[in-house]
Amino acid sequence: MSANATQCPPDINAEILSQLALGPTIGVAYLGVAISSAVYGITCIQTFQYYRSPRGSTDVPFLRLIVLILWMLDSSHQALIVQIVYHYLILNYANATALLRTVWSIPTEIIVNAVIACIVETFFVMRIWKLSKNTFMVFTIAHFTMNLVFPIRTFFYPILLEAETKLKSTGSSGLGVAVVADVSISAAMVWYLRKGRTGLRKSDDMIGRLIMLTITTGMFVIANLVAYLAAPAQLYVLFFNFMLGKLYINSLLTSLNSRTYVRGGNEATLQVNSIPLSTFQAEQGQLSRSNFTGSTMLESTQEHKKSYVV
Repeated sequence: MSANATQCPPDINAEILSQLALGPTIGVAYLGVAISSAVYGITCIQTFQYYRSPRGSTDVPFLRLIVLILWMLDSSHQALIVQIVYHYLILNYANATALLRTVWSIPTEIIVNAVIACIVETFFVMRIWKLSKNTFMVFTIAHFTMNLVFPIRTFFYPILLEAETKLKSTGSSGLGVAVVADVSISAAMVWYLRKGRTGLRKSDDMIGRLIMLTITTGMFVIANLVAYLAAPAQLYVLFFNFMLGKLYINSLLTSLNSRTYVRGGNEATLQVNSIPLSTFQAEQGQLSRSNFTGSTMLESTQEHKKSYVV
């Protein structure tokens, strides 16, 4: 046990543990850390794949920097949630009163999640704006603001139950704004992704995966709100909160890494379909036909690229 931990009399420990359900509290937080660790591994693989891909190596430096910042934020978030469980289960083993106190890493990881959500939502909002000129930036700003208010105020309440009681309205409002923002952005993305289907199996399968990941992220945000409202005295909300930031990042990375499959498949088809137009022409008109085919292929490809939110 850590030297900083304070040992409680056995009767006080027994009384606290008899009134505290470990499964819906620290047990749920432990499961959240375990599952989020696996999702963090997927984040690392996708980040590595992005920087090694041909499209990733030719992206603008600003976009490459965003991916790096998101990976660093996710790594920091993973370290924070591990510290939460380590604090309660290892440093304060057999110290039941520690389970009633808020550790500093809980509000800190919420702030990191807020920054991740703001970056990813801004990325997708800009993509949607390019297609429809409709902006959801007001939802993103409101989401980011409310996500900061709750954890900052939590620092002033060292008792976990007191923080949950006095900040319930703030937490509910913040999660409500998050649901509105994420559902609106997810619905818009699903709409434009479905419009981008080409009929090619490889391309459509990748678009389908993007749609499923987008819907899953939106469902986790809704589940986070439901868990907070239905069981405010439990820690089910942390289970979903631990994974939300990682789902945000993986939705962005999947969008970036899928560009080769979504766009490349259609470009290859256009090229194959254009070959016979120039092959069977007379020698005199071959050049003009080839030029016409090339320009048509370029225009078609450019029009096709405009229809994707990736």
